[in-house]
Amino acid sequence: MKKRTAFLTAVFAICLVRVAYGQISPEQEKQLFSRVDEMLATVSEITGMKVVRPVPRALISREKIREYVEQRMAKALKPEEIRGQEILLKKFGFLSPDFDLKSQTVDLLSEQAAAFYDFREKKLYLAAWTPSALQDIALVHELAHALADQHFKLKKFLDRGEDDDEALARQAIVEGQASWVMSEYMARQAGQSLKHSPQLAAATIEASGQTAKQFPVFGAAPLYMQETLMFPYTAGMLFQQAVVDKLGRAAFVEVFRRPPASSQQVLHPERYFENAAPTKPALPSLRLPGGYKKLLEGTLGELDHQILLQQYAGQEEARRLGPAWRGSRYALWENGREKRSVLHYAVEWTGEAEAARYFADYRKICGRKWKRLEIESEQAGQVTGVGDDGRFQWTLRSNVFSSVEGLPQ
Repeated sequence: MKKRTAFLTAVFAICLVRVAYGQISPEQEKQLFSRVDEMLATVSEITGMKVVRPVPRALISREKIREYVEQRMAKALKPEEIRGQEILLKKFGFLSPDFDLKSQTVDLLSEQAAAFYDFREKKLYLAAWTPSALQDIALVHELAHALADQHFKLKKFLDRGEDDDEALARQAIVEGQASWVMSEYMARQAGQSLKHSPQLAAATIEASGQTAKQFPVFGAAPLYMQETLMFPYTAGMLFQQAVVDKLGRAAFVEVFRRPPASSQQVLHPERYFENAAPTKPALPSLRLPGGYKKLLEGTLGELDHQILLQQYAGQEEARRLGPAWRGSRYALWENGREKRSVLHYAVEWTGEAEAARYFADYRKICGRKWKRLEIESEQAGQVTGVGDDGRFQWTLRSNVFSSVEGLPQ
């Protein structure tokens, strides 16, 4: 399953801004949409991408947005895929055992979507209650998506991600570029520019982060949901800033032609310029009794590990150890009859010291995500025992930590 970490924004390209209640009148709608072609021309000038065709546009009600989100999610993800992702995130401890991933995702996207571009319909939608002060920036964000789609077919671009983490990195290109263009458009209104002004980009992101916290559903969401929802917009925008500073206007095309391979390359653009690809550590050997089938397999990137460490070991530890990530793989096995799942996981670090540090951190993680943690055997580089959902084995070999959790007795 490739799109686990891009799950929140895989349905369509959306602009997340705080909106107030109200309603756009027919006359306001006519005036607003009369400016769209002019805005599209400005987006074209900023990115260097030519306008191939006009962009259809329409207003949409709050009720229709929720209905639309539900319909698109049903088309993009099968129920079994959503269930598998929910089990996986709960096994790692990102979500609580009673968390409903599907309904909470719909709530999150419906709460925050001020506008969206549907890359299947090739059409732009603006929320009918968006206040006038936010209408232009929401439209510019979506027009950036529409223009990129005319040149690079966004659906195909997103679908080409080879694994979870690469899919998330591609999502960061789509949303990060649109966020940068939107912010550049705003800066130009004030006689400024983001080009070679990382402090201005950082200030814009800080403001958006503070705004997001004002949403009730977002504010109450688990850390994992908050971080993976905002990452494509915030980290993606800073990544776009770094590439623009290095390549100029050619950056807008280059990131689609040569997208980053991991969330780490987005978080650390120097690794993108170095073309430092993530590794694929071998999973530990595993023998399961009959009745088990592989439900999911994929990768856990630096962003995932930073969130996991922040959630259970603190933000400072996450910032310190996260960049030492070099590659990770997982597999999730399930016995449907017994309603039991087994997590199979390995992560590689830059060196033995970093791997040993994560070994110690992971023990803390399991001690906090489980109510029961009984150590039965502890030797150099290996710990076995029993947790909430069955037996586990943690292993440290050189710079690779691996774990098997949920094994039957």
